[in-house]
Amino acid sequence: MPSDADALKANKELVTEFIRRFYNEKDYDRARALLTEDFANHHPGVGVGRDRTVEGFREAAQAAFPAFSLTVVRMVAEGDQVWTHSVARVAPTAPGSVVVDIWRIRDGRLAEHWDVGQAVPEGSTLEELTADGL
Repeated sequence: MPSDADALKANKELVTEFIRRFYNEKDYDRARALLTEDFANHHPGVGVGRDRTVEGFREAAQAAFPAFSLTVVRMVAEGDQVWTHSVARVAPTAPGSVVVDIWRIRDGRLAEHWDVGQAVPEGSTLEELTADGL
């Protein structure tokens, strides 16, 4: 039986792979395989189901922002959840936004997702917001 540390490591690896495949590489087939069929995405307007999540992002975000990327700055795993603190960009030279995603894992797949984001506040820099210790 795997240890708690092994399970937390596996959960973080799952989230890392999903972010890389889905947001950065746009490998939607592989990303879809990492989600439970009843995946619940609590991002406004997305709803339940892995197909809704994948197709919704493909149609809305990728069409308008084909160079969209998500860069994880830090990640925390506890129990069946992984939290990421990331920088989202619609294009490589576009200003970034700070995003926190919460992922729930069930049976080795992503089962649920919540997120919040904000533009970088005036007077701050992305480097300040993502520096270690904050």
